[in-house]
Amino acid sequence: MINISKLYCGTASSSDQLRYGQDHGSAQGAARVKRPIVVWNITKRCNLKCIHCYTDSHAELADGELSTSECKTVIDDLVAFQVPAVLLSGGEPTTRKDLFELAQYAADKGLRLTLSTNGTLLSEAMAATIKKVGFTYVGISLDGIGMINDKFRGVEGA
Repeated sequence: MINISKLYCGTASSSDQLRYGQDHGSAQGAARVKRPIVVWNITKRCNLKCIHCYTDSHAELADGELSTSECKTVIDDLVAFQVPAVLLSGGEPTTRKDLFELAQYAADKGLRLTLSTNGTLLSEAMAATIKKVGFTYVGISLDGIGMINDKFRGVEGA
């Protein structure tokens, strides 16, 4: 993953500190223990049909998807492992009706939250909830402008 701000502007972002450690670039930083950042595909369900999908996602619920309770157990395990941050992805994570319940649970346990979404299901109310829960970053995938993006995403208007 390339940090576009760093690439174009030459400035680090808050995610760099998390990704590379607070002492990134110093001799002290080399000795610092780094904890893994977890990318969690919390669902395979998705409203798009991307030609480059690595999760083979579809519009319907996949067999074996974790329940809310099972997801909370995973979150408890991540906290016990001292994972500093979790990136919620999918499929399309905003298709989970319990997304914000799970996110709030994780935030209350001290996990730093980020979200990776295709952005097509975001509304003003959802954006307000994302902010309220405390997501520190939201990544929205784009594969081009207009028809180019729609071709990659497999849905007109994506």
